[in-house]
Amino acid sequence: MEVTNSDPARRLLLWSTPILLGNLLAVIWHLLLLVKVQPGTPGFLPPLLILVNLLPVAGLVAFAKGYSKLAASVIIFPLGVALVAGAYSHFLSAGPDNILRMPPGGWTLPFQASALLLVMLEVLGCLVAVLMFASAPMKPVQPT
Repeated sequence: MEVTNSDPARRLLLWSTPILLGNLLAVIWHLLLLVKVQPGTPGFLPPLLILVNLLPVAGLVAFAKGYSKLAASVIIFPLGVALVAGAYSHFLSAGPDNILRMPPGGWTLPFQASALLLVMLEVLGCLVAVLMFASAPMKPVQPT
C-alpha cells in the first residue's frame, strides 16, 4: 500500500523528511568539524558514517512505497546506535569528544552545536521510526 495524498501516513512522511534529511546534513557538518577538532580521526570513519546515515533516507523511500515496518527498522537502528554512541561520547565520557570538557578553540563552539543538534535530530528520527512502525496496518489473526 503506497502513501496517498489524504493518508495520515503522508503527513508523517512530510514531517519526517526534513528531520531525516536534516540529520544527514548535520552528520556531514559534524564529521567535518570532528576532523578539524581532532586531526587524528581515522580517514575511513567520516565516509563510513555518512554511508550509514544514508540508511534513514532510504527508509523514507521505503515508507513512501508502503513498507512502513521496513522503513521504521532502517531508520531506528542507525539513529538509535548513533544516539547512544554520540550521547555517551559527547556528554558522558571523559574523552576528548566530550563537549562539556573541550578546551576553547576556533572549532569548539560549532562542534558543540553540531553535537547538540544531532542528539535532537536523532531523538526525533527515532520517534518518527516508532510512528512509522505504529502506522503499519494490523492484519487480523486467522483462526486455526
